[in-house]
Order: sequence, then structure tokens, then C-alpha cells
Amino acid sequence: MIFGHDIAFWIAVAGATVVKLMTSPFHSLFRAVATVFAAVFSAYVFTDPVVHWLELNSETYTAPMAALLALTGEGIIRSLMAASFDPAKILEWWRGGR
Repeated sequence: MIFGHDIAFWIAVAGATVVKLMTSPFHSLFRAVATVFAAVFSAYVFTDPVVHWLELNSETYTAPMAALLALTGEGIIRSLMAASFDPAKILEWWRGGR
């Protein structure tokens, strides 16, 4: 157990983070570090709550959910930060726009 999660969880997070870095355009070292942090943070913080909320079997779905959250977490965090700087975006998303 590492930080409360088994090795399968961390392998899934590491694999998804590598895929995320390989498929993201490289802008700078800071951007790469921020992407890795956001991926690991999203997986670590949100995996258990999402598995519980969706009422999934945690033994089966924790590692795949961690990988999914690591892949999508950075984009979600970036979108939320952009929306916090522009409240009109929140209203646009609420109405179904992009």
C-alpha cells in the first residue's frame, strides 16, 4: 500500500499519465510537471468517491477509474479554472453550450 492505494492503482495512474504526456502538445517543462501533478491529484483525490458514487465494485473498478481520472483530470481542472476566471462560461455551459 502506497498512500492508501495498492500497486495496481499506481500502475494505472502512471500509465495514464504517460499516455497523457505523450498525447499532449509539449509547451514547457512547467506545463509537463503541471500536467503530471493534475493527473496524479485527480486520480488520488477523486477515484474512491467516484467509484462509490457510481456504486461500482471497488476491487474491480478502482484501478480503471484511476486511469480514467488521470487521463481526464487535467482537462477538467483546466476547464474549471478557465470558468472561474470568466463567469459567462459557467452560464454558457449551464445552457448546454461549449
